[in-house]
Amino acid sequence: MFESILIVLVSYVIGAVPVAYLTARLLRGVDLRQYGSKNIGASNIFQAVSKAAVVPVGLAEIGQGMLGILIAKMADQDLSVQVAAGLAAIAGHNWSPFLRFSGGRGVAHAIGFMLVLWWPALGAFIGVALVGVARKAVPQFVLFAVLVTPFAAIVADQSLEIVAGLFAMAALLITKRLLTNDPSIPEGHVARDVLLSRLLYDRDTRERDEWVRRGIEHE
Repeated sequence: MFESILIVLVSYVIGAVPVAYLTARLLRGVDLRQYGSKNIGASNIFQAVSKAAVVPVGLAEIGQGMLGILIAKMADQDLSVQVAAGLAAIAGHNWSPFLRFSGGRGVAHAIGFMLVLWWPALGAFIGVALVGVARKAVPQFVLFAVLVTPFAAIVADQSLEIVAGLFAMAALLITKRLLTNDPSIPEGHVARDVLLSRLLYDRDTRERDEWVRRGIEHE
């Protein structure tokens, strides 16, 4: 039991290391929480810091989502512990104690989670997300892709641990969409409209360019 808890805690700490934040500090000396979407993840690195850095940052974050699960596998832990370790890494990234419990959206870490635990879920996720890229509706289709994965596991008759883990993964990602790093409702806005926009568009407003370029043009 102690070893299982330790592995989950280690996975949380691994996921909580803010790779994108540290990269922005190193490359431009900026606090990523004050630029662009203010999201601590590879997408905001792309918009606010360096397009070239998005690949290594994204791969590092995927690796963070994988590492705790791999440690649990090597320690011959049950599937439930492996799932818990992967979820802990996502939660650590989304609410990092190193950044006063702010963080990213957890999508890259979720990719690592799916890749190790049940890769067909990742295939379903990517397939749906690519439709969003083609239709220029990425936030909406990423949301749909996240919701599809547990049902794909049910159809494939996967274990309860995998199905529950994918539902929990979806809950973590959707919760972070709704709460963001600043859950307060902007002055002059209706809470219902802001929450709906966060859910569907992953931002407080439907105007994407204005949102992701905040504070950048004036640099």
